[in-house]
Amino acid sequence: MTRTTTSRNENTREAQTREMENDVFEEQDWLTIPPIVRDRFDQEGMTLRWIRISLKGRDDIQNVGKRLSEGWQFVTIDEVPEMAHNSFVKEEGKYTGAICRGDLALAKMTKARAQSRKEFYENKSREMIDAVNAQLMRESNSAMPISNSSRTKVTRGRAASFDD
Repeated sequence: MTRTTTSRNENTREAQTREMENDVFEEQDWLTIPPIVRDRFDQEGMTLRWIRISLKGRDDIQNVGKRLSEGWQFVTIDEVPEMAHNSFVKEEGKYTGAICRGDLALAKMTKARAQSRKEFYENKSREMIDAVNAQLMRESNSAMPISNSSRTKVTRGRAASFDD
């Protein structure tokens, strides 16, 4: 009778190999807002969004000005201490106190205003599409009729990923 023996090292190596096979690395989305933060602002009737504050190393005054006039307000570190470990706070300049990641700053807006803004831009988009379709149909004639069988479908693409 032949007896097979396995050493303790072989058993340990097999267990470590199994652990390594089950350990899957996934790149973290650095723009993800922690659920606890999102939920807290949601309960306060606020929505959150990242706003670009700089472009190619220079302040993006035009974008920031537009967003502020829409009603966005920068979120400070006092409001989201949970994000201090993986974000930085602007120490000087126009955006002092804003919580940032890269060239983006976290901003908040009331849900009611955000919904109103969304509806405004949806209506504006719909009006533009209707105008294009009306102009297309005006150009139609009986010799060469134009038919518009297009459909609009809105989908969300993959989340943006940025290479280091």
